[in-house]
Amino acid sequence: MPIFHLTTNVKNVPDSFLSKVTKEVSNLTNKPEARVMVVVNPGAKMMLGGSDAPVAYVHFNSIGMKEEDHPMISESISNLLKEIGISHDRYYCQFNAPLPTHIGKLGSTIAELNKPKENVIHF
Repeated sequence: MPIFHLTTNVKNVPDSFLSKVTKEVSNLTNKPEARVMVVVNPGAKMMLGGSDAPVAYVHFNSIGMKEEDHPMISESISNLLKEIGISHDRYYCQFNAPLPTHIGKLGSTIAELNKPKENVIHF
């Protein structure tokens, strides 16, 4: 369930960027692309340090993400953002490793969905 949520003042973010981010997040988290969500909010009114030069805020969520992986993930995000014109000193990334009980899907939670199914015998 990794979620990569990007808000940026860059107006034109190509669709191909979302596909590339999906693949990279899948690789970084070792989770299938089918479980990766990428949200991009382009054209936001944003400033960093009093400048409206290209800037980004990334919120990166992934169940089970380890704190020691944050620097590697940040480096990868920095490289991705360069592709849309955002330099390494013009973004912040917030990492979050939510508990499986804190993420909902299919009318339940990831924790509930991952519980082993009991063997039910019908007579």
